[in-house]
Amino acid sequence: MLLLYKIIAFAGLFFYLPVLLTKKGPQDRAAFIKERLGLSRYEKTDIWIHTVSVGETLASLPFLKKIKKEFPHKKIVLSTTTYTGQKVAREKFPEADRILYMPLDIFFCVKRVVKYLKPAVFATIETELWPALFHELKTSGSRIVILNGRISDNSFKGYRKIRFFTKKILSSVDFLYMQEKVYADRIVSLGAEAHKVGVMGNFKCDMDFNEAAAPEWLSHVSSRIFLAASTHKGEEQIILDAYDSVRRKASDLKLILAPRHPERFNEVAELIRSRNMNYIRRSEMDTPSALSSQLSAETKNRHNGIPDVILLDTIGELSRVFSKATAAFIGGSLVPSGGHNLLEPAYWSKPMLFGPHMENFPIAKEFLLKSAAVEARNAGDIERSLVDLLTNEEKAERMGVNAKELLEKNSGAVKKAVELMRGYLGTV
Repeated sequence: MLLLYKIIAFAGLFFYLPVLLTKKGPQDRAAFIKERLGLSRYEKTDIWIHTVSVGETLASLPFLKKIKKEFPHKKIVLSTTTYTGQKVAREKFPEADRILYMPLDIFFCVKRVVKYLKPAVFATIETELWPALFHELKTSGSRIVILNGRISDNSFKGYRKIRFFTKKILSSVDFLYMQEKVYADRIVSLGAEAHKVGVMGNFKCDMDFNEAAAPEWLSHVSSRIFLAASTHKGEEQIILDAYDSVRRKASDLKLILAPRHPERFNEVAELIRSRNMNYIRRSEMDTPSALSSQLSAETKNRHNGIPDVILLDTIGELSRVFSKATAAFIGGSLVPSGGHNLLEPAYWSKPMLFGPHMENFPIAKEFLLKSAAVEARNAGDIERSLVDLLTNEEKAERMGVNAKELLEKNSGAVKKAVELMRGYLGTV
């Protein structure tokens, strides 16, 4: 199977290479191409940690900071796959000895990278499986661990069809630390050895949001806020329908709409505009003077200086916006996308709503059972639940407290992961 994978991956390179060379990318385009092909210059490292994109990078920050603090003399390389992940990594973890793009999982690409980096430990976040890379790392004597692991329903169905291959890949991994027991059971059923699998909790439960204050632009918003976070195509229309009804009963309520994918910012802006709703893009609110120039006198008078809807068209600010929200909606849950992070609003003790599709976060069921969240299936449900929370402040506060308690109960993942790494790295 490994030979077959080599052939397929090599053939795929011929189709991807023109895209790699012509696709619009970051400013460091030359470095991006070299690193994706494994042709850059590399030096020996001790720890290589891989996070795919923004979400994984932000979630891993407490672990990354702790590892650097616990092992100050160890060299750390952090890799990402996406441009946005790379940007966040450079901004949020400058302590890394090097930040690079993950090489393509093709044997001659990863072989050279592993030869020079030759890490004592390679850690990949959230169950990213790399057959070629794992093979080369194992051959070179590196330890391989999976941290903060999870397997969504869709991924599980796909992996089960090729269990004979996933079992081979997983045999290279020294330890798999999964977020929840359901994920641990799934990875064992896919071929991982049970004694190499553990439950660690979720890095996101250990995120310290107190290190970052709310964004400055939020100081312009003095009214109550409904934050719709990480929304997907098909959800914004439902959210806007619900908000349009709610604001008739709560005229001071503002909506902050945060699409999950940056490439959809313009699409969502057009959707808001087509409904003749007053809105402003977050990128237009960087300074009071810039904000003032965007708002007409009529808008200022009718909306206390801020339009009804704010489109959050920036990257890396969402987690801090939760701190000022009155209530939050978790996107990717009204459509079958598996849902997104409900732990950030829980940290700030915020009441939250989400749809029926929270498969990526099994803990969502416990949030519902403990009255720490409300499930809403359509615009009508969102309207009724939101009005209830806005008019019943005691209920909203109790829901937020319940969410915070659940978060604290599931904390401790960073400590477990660091102790695992210590077992491979020693004490210094």
